[in-house]
Amino acid sequence: MGAAVTRRGLLSRASGVAGAVAAVAGGIAPNLAGVAQAGVSALAKVSGKFQVVTMVDWHPEHNAFLKKTITEWAETNGIGSQLDLSDVAGFLGSSDIYQKLQAQKAANQPVDIIMRDLSARKLNFFDLTRDVSNNVKALEIKYGAVNTGARASHFVEGKWIGVPYYDRSGNYWVREDKFGSAGFSIEKGSFDTWDSLREACLAVSRPSENFYGWGMTTNRSGDGESLVQTVMQQFGGALADETGEKVTLYSPETIDAMQWLADCYLDRKYQDMVPPGVNAWNDLSNNEAYLAGVIGFTSNAGTIFAKAKFDGNPVGDVTMLVPVPMGPLGLRLQGSALHYHYYMKGSQNYEAAASLSEYLLTEQQQSAILNISFGYVVPAWAKYWDHPDVTRNRIAMAFKKVAFNEPPFQGIAWRGPLSEAAEAVNDSNVMTDMMGEILGGKRVDLAVRDAHVRSVQIYKDFGKKGE
Repeated sequence: MGAAVTRRGLLSRASGVAGAVAAVAGGIAPNLAGVAQAGVSALAKVSGKFQVVTMVDWHPEHNAFLKKTITEWAETNGIGSQLDLSDVAGFLGSSDIYQKLQAQKAANQPVDIIMRDLSARKLNFFDLTRDVSNNVKALEIKYGAVNTGARASHFVEGKWIGVPYYDRSGNYWVREDKFGSAGFSIEKGSFDTWDSLREACLAVSRPSENFYGWGMTTNRSGDGESLVQTVMQQFGGALADETGEKVTLYSPETIDAMQWLADCYLDRKYQDMVPPGVNAWNDLSNNEAYLAGVIGFTSNAGTIFAKAKFDGNPVGDVTMLVPVPMGPLGLRLQGSALHYHYYMKGSQNYEAAASLSEYLLTEQQQSAILNISFGYVVPAWAKYWDHPDVTRNRIAMAFKKVAFNEPPFQGIAWRGPLSEAAEAVNDSNVMTDMMGEILGGKRVDLAVRDAHVRSVQIYKDFGKKGE
């Protein structure tokens, strides 16, 4: 991507643009009349601590950049001593985030802004955030339409729950060099279907050299849940019907999908393609194995690529993003997961929170984070997809089609609409528990049936028909 990127250079880019805050904020003021403009006098009314909570991502330089940028912005605007900046882990401790936010609201002590990906439906259900529809409308005038995944997940009951910050690339990552040397490639369609992918992963595996083609777990984890759900859906299985009222998990399609996936780990034919202990992996294990050159294909957010590029790991230069493989019905269902700015209801410093959010969406700040998280952060807004830092980024451009999916993919809720019930099935690890039982010896159809029954009860608990 042009000139070499240095750690120091990227982490210092925020300081060079602090003076532009007032002009940028002014550009959207007609639609945000209540939002103070950036500048010392405009933010002099900050009450008490200005509390900002950020996500901790698997990319330390990304986290450091965001912390530095926010700190410098606060200092430039005369509220550095009032800034209370924490990450989600430190903010939560051992608490559930939604319980924590409810407790803060009840005590009239909510934080001012949270930056991460939360459940918009839960935030709305518990009435934890401000309606940011006017903010989003104003930003759309300036930056164009927002990615479809944001509209699908964060436009709830006619209002926006969070301000989109950036989208994140992800899905499936392939070592083009390893597969290419064995005659497999994206151009040849080697990764277009689950069957062709599995055969390619087996062919490139060399256990004696500590290299395995298949680098994905079904363990009880975010990555595991994603894999099981994805295979199920690409084979035609679905958690619910089109209405979102009835659970449809127990079906021939789901049973076929779970048998296919179980074979990857249980059939002796494929034992050489699977790393030892893969089904004890957590959400960091595949990242570490991929960057160490141990696995050739995995599913992950773009942090796995961005970290390689930032660190100068040669794996990054031979890695490419590919779309989700198709199942026997030719289905290819995939979506994106953005990060947002949430303005908490009842907070004392809405104006400062909105001003900080606007600043982080300026071209200079977006360019900086696009570079420091190269191939991971992609734009949330249409205008930035034409930015040179994006158009020359092969990973971002490969992901663009996913960012603008129509209709947007609904994730675990597909075929029905997004719902609290579907999210609860996901949060309860129903799918990985089902696969764990299968790998433990339970008959596939019985494991699927029991997962179906469990999901029906969850749906009923949320007021759905269930069956």
